[in-house]
Amino acid sequence: MNFFEHQEKSKRNTAVLVALFSLAVTLIILAVYFVVMVVFFSSSADPGSTGSQPEIFITVGLGVLMIIFGGSLFKSMALRRGGPYIAENLGGRRVNPATSDPDEKKFINVVEEMAIAAGIPVPVAYVLENERGINAFAAGYTPDDAVVAVTDGCLRRLTRDELQGVVAHEFSHILNGDMRLNIRLIAMISGILVIASIGRLALRPGIRTRKNDLPFMLAGLALVIIGYAGVVVSRMIQSAVSRQREYLADASAVQFTRNPPGIAGALKKIGGFAGGSRIKTPRAEEASHMFFSMAIRSIFATHPPIKQRIQRIDPSFDGNLPSVPEDAPPIAREAAAAMEFGGSESRSPVTPQRFSKNAGLMDAGHMKHSLELLATVPDIIRQEIKDPMGASAVVFALLLVADPAEREHQLKSLEKIVPDAMRHHVSLMYDTLVGLDTSLKLPLLDLSIPALRQLSASQLETFKKAVDALVASDGRLSLFEYALQLIVSSRLDNASHPAAGKVKFKSLEPLTDDAVVLISKLAIEGHGSSADAENAFLSAIRQLPMLADIPEGSARAPRMENHSFERVGKALVNFSAASPGVKKTILDTCAYCVLFDQTVTTREAELLRAVAYVLGLPVPPVLLPKKI
Repeated sequence: MNFFEHQEKSKRNTAVLVALFSLAVTLIILAVYFVVMVVFFSSSADPGSTGSQPEIFITVGLGVLMIIFGGSLFKSMALRRGGPYIAENLGGRRVNPATSDPDEKKFINVVEEMAIAAGIPVPVAYVLENERGINAFAAGYTPDDAVVAVTDGCLRRLTRDELQGVVAHEFSHILNGDMRLNIRLIAMISGILVIASIGRLALRPGIRTRKNDLPFMLAGLALVIIGYAGVVVSRMIQSAVSRQREYLADASAVQFTRNPPGIAGALKKIGGFAGGSRIKTPRAEEASHMFFSMAIRSIFATHPPIKQRIQRIDPSFDGNLPSVPEDAPPIAREAAAAMEFGGSESRSPVTPQRFSKNAGLMDAGHMKHSLELLATVPDIIRQEIKDPMGASAVVFALLLVADPAEREHQLKSLEKIVPDAMRHHVSLMYDTLVGLDTSLKLPLLDLSIPALRQLSASQLETFKKAVDALVASDGRLSLFEYALQLIVSSRLDNASHPAAGKVKFKSLEPLTDDAVVLISKLAIEGHGSSADAENAFLSAIRQLPMLADIPEGSARAPRMENHSFERVGKALVNFSAASPGVKKTILDTCAYCVLFDQTVTTREAELLRAVAYVLGLPVPPVLLPKKI
């Protein structure tokens, strides 16, 4: 199953979840109505009481709906703050990218390496420092606002390979669209819990009147029972949705790392550790389905049994788990070393048909390539991108052009936006980055995102103005450089307003003009001669269903034009708001256009990746065949 199929399946799972939730709410309404009739109207001698039952049912139904959906909406509004809010609500502390703690450094390195391999912004790393159990989770609406959190037990008791396996498992949830579904589950369960809370409130002595003590006690007790019965049903739904996704995430972790003993070793330690994977904070109950392993004790398991998970990863597992007492000291700290991967690296030819299939996927080859890329980043740049101001300077430097006169004009455009010291710093960063391989620019952008997320609202506004000025000051920027501006803007906007992005276009038809604009620009950018560009444009346009049958040369036939960046940007923004199926079609068409000549350079591959980034598609680095 590819990335786009996973996204569609996630939507179907959401629809099923909503249907089951609606059924649970209906049953709760019927149960509350029954209680109201028995407790308050069963002894009524009014012969007209029976005739008022429909009105009572409507009143009860509306009341229950308002309570449940009000509770869910309130929780949803809180969760709109995204991954960081969820992590902090569970007791998480953001790990400083410049940390000197060896275990935290190890964690940061693993997260960075995987993010670059997957082609997504580096998630913010959190540690639940008061949790001694071995566990982890990923949270957020999209990869742009994702966090990866581990418990202190996970951080201190796992080896690097084991930690890598756990983080790879969580990256599977990020790439497969599981995080948004997890957030919706939390909101739904919170709404049902409000019913039980009202019941507990009715049982308090100060709330009841002495005259009508018994009815209120009975009603309160019934609401508590109904509320928790609803929660039990929700846990059953939670369990059904979660268990199969955990098997998939385990399998993906093995595929990503090609190191089955890593994740299997982590699961064995959880199984043998006296503290297991338990999370002590009371808030863990509503988020239990998000964790790597069982976070709470429940008769409805959100995760498959540990031994079954190990058996699927390691068929030779004999069922024996190592015994680790809860007071056992953490493992000895390892030296900060890069990952090692087994097997040979696969570098298949890059074709239009294969490009979109790589979306949302990575393997050990991508991981190895990620490490090779990160090894080429100058140390001074690695230090700069850990700080918001330093990361800003690096991004500005990435947008500077090679021509000295034009570059000076770009820097001059920053005069009224940033201090002179920042402009000077940007110039120094450019000198450090000059001659940088194109394939390192997108990874540097991804590595900068965690620090840029720490900018205040006013600082972020200044940052965006500076990016816009750098682009607008030079009319000869390439599409790749313009795409960098759009990527920075969209990723930071999505991180600030993670729940804002909605699908506006479910069909390609209303985006026909946008498709022609984008393909025109790609044809011109991706080919040296005008004849090659024209041929690539015409061939790519025929890949679009609504344009495939239009005769060449007819009045309705689309024509290649060198559109302005503003118009291209509008097209890309529209496509970023399209459904997964529409995005796949346009990405396939873009790949067909750029790769029309059957050759691919690093520049062309990164141009396609930049387009995919703007569309919000996680495409890993393209592994070009090695020259012999």
